[in-house]
Amino acid sequence: MKKVKCAVVGVGIFGEIHVHTYKTYLKSELVKICDINEERAKEMSKKYSVKYTTDYKEIAEDKEIEAVSVATPDFVHKDIVIEMLKNGKNVLVEKPMATSVKDAESMVNEAKKHNKILMTDFHNRFNPYFVQIKENFDKGEVGDISFIYTRLSDRIDVPLKWFTWSGKSGPHWFLFPHTVDLICWFANSLPEKIFAIGKKGVLSSYKVDTYDSVTAILDFGKFYATTETSWIIPESWPSIVDFYFKLEGSKGRLIVDFNEFTCKISSDIKKEIFFPFIPGYISIDKKPFGFASLPIQHFIDSIYENKKPIISPEDGLNNVKIIEKIVESIEKEKIVEFK
Repeated sequence: MKKVKCAVVGVGIFGEIHVHTYKTYLKSELVKICDINEERAKEMSKKYSVKYTTDYKEIAEDKEIEAVSVATPDFVHKDIVIEMLKNGKNVLVEKPMATSVKDAESMVNEAKKHNKILMTDFHNRFNPYFVQIKENFDKGEVGDISFIYTRLSDRIDVPLKWFTWSGKSGPHWFLFPHTVDLICWFANSLPEKIFAIGKKGVLSSYKVDTYDSVTAILDFGKFYATTETSWIIPESWPSIVDFYFKLEGSKGRLIVDFNEFTCKISSDIKKEIFFPFIPGYISIDKKPFGFASLPIQHFIDSIYENKKPIISPEDGLNNVKIIEKIVESIEKEKIVEFK
């Protein structure tokens, strides 16, 4: 079997899932990884027996590489993605596609120019819980949408301890891509108006200049959706993620509550109770298990079978447009039109 030759740029926490998936998937061959942090690059190189570099252009210029995952920080996607597309690579980029519409549009245009795949990793479209309720919704089992409510938040140690670049992102850029995409996926449309409010204070006291929390209302005309996010859940909270989704319909309701589907670990040594997020990613028999690997495999399948992925470049672009409008609404303190 001829395999799709792959590379990963950015091998941090989530980038490692891309590395692990390419290394073990039957249709892919991991050729090289890249990270500006050479110590991390060496660590992943040794762990997965793959060559590494600290210069992403080395990957772009490698003619045998067909597919590249870009899992760098949110705000530095554009230049890397465009360099890969210019050099004939298909690209899977972590969400958000970019942190500005201008950057996202340039990426989409470049993909069209070179006729290459540009897919944003909205992995909750592959999450079995959401796949199941979307199937029920599409069958008409809950009727028309009345409203959607969703929240996705992280513990405060995510912005304070996981990243050094949190002030250049925020819960709105880091987490809203998931919930905004889910809302638009169920709606099969884009909002007409947006109103949002955001507050700062807790994170800024740690010299991280971004929003503590943001709430946005997306008005689709016939229904509305409320989505909330925050980066200040106390570190003592047992789960890193607080994720809840509810669709109220004319004939029923759909709910996914990840606070209920928990694996609980209690330790006198660590002196904590911990709820690991098992469905997303875990290694079993040295292979990745969980829905986080599925969109990466789908990306490879799309290249292998010469077909379009289920997530289009416009899906990623519209996601950025909505979040940018959310920020505009916060700053202007008024409802903004989405056109």
